[in-house]
Amino acid sequence: MQLPPSQAWSFCIKHYLFLKSNYSRALRIFSDGNTGMVFTLRGQLRIQKKDSTSGGILPDAFVYGQLGRYQDITCDAGTEMLIIVFQPYGFFSLSGIPADETKAQIIDAWLIFGLRISSLTDALRSATSYTGSISAIENCFSALLKNNQKTTNQLGAVIKTIIQARGQLTVSELKGMTGQSERQLERSFHKVIGTSPLKYLQIVRLHHFLSFIRSANKEESLTMASLESGYYDQPHLIHNFKQFTGLTPTQYLSAADALAVNLVIVK
Repeated sequence: MQLPPSQAWSFCIKHYLFLKSNYSRALRIFSDGNTGMVFTLRGQLRIQKKDSTSGGILPDAFVYGQLGRYQDITCDAGTEMLIIVFQPYGFFSLSGIPADETKAQIIDAWLIFGLRISSLTDALRSATSYTGSISAIENCFSALLKNNQKTTNQLGAVIKTIIQARGQLTVSELKGMTGQSERQLERSFHKVIGTSPLKYLQIVRLHHFLSFIRSANKEESLTMASLESGYYDQPHLIHNFKQFTGLTPTQYLSAADALAVNLVIVK
């Protein structure tokens, strides 16, 4: 289930995901342009190591930075998760940690926030409703917030424009919008979002394509979807798609019971 934050926290948090897996499964997460925080409320999550059948157990609460590539995770039967999906600049607002320092990393949340996270995890496990969980999170975060919206939402208008344009802009156009040089723009994006302007444009364009094919849910719509999303041909699309997800569009569509747009069950 996906739920929004309160209006007061919408500048920082995009949405909450409450997920439960009734079976032991392999999950694949890939970038949606945002960072997040995951709480395992029941069961365990394990990170799948490349070229290995085993994986390390993930902390009960962890932060994932901007993902450079897809990551495979396994979960036990009965695992319950709460995922806080931040706005592209949201975790920087909350923690004050430059986004490029957490890029492509999974970090124990206790190492960043200390005992407050342990207390929050306990509160979430004993919460009796979704609204109770959201209130517990936002009350805890009020004491952690390092930067307010005015000082950290420097790229907010740019991000909004990129999303409205479905990622179909150029870095030169972003330079014109911000009045920044390409080097300044790169530094701003890496510090606040954790990726380059070009990579962020590619991610937004990819997710517009995902929205299109998920709503149509027909393989024959791929050509139309690729052109509508700014890909000049299907090989270009498939290359870009596999780069981010490790899957082809057809393989992605076969995961009909995807837990979220960027969290799918893999065989």
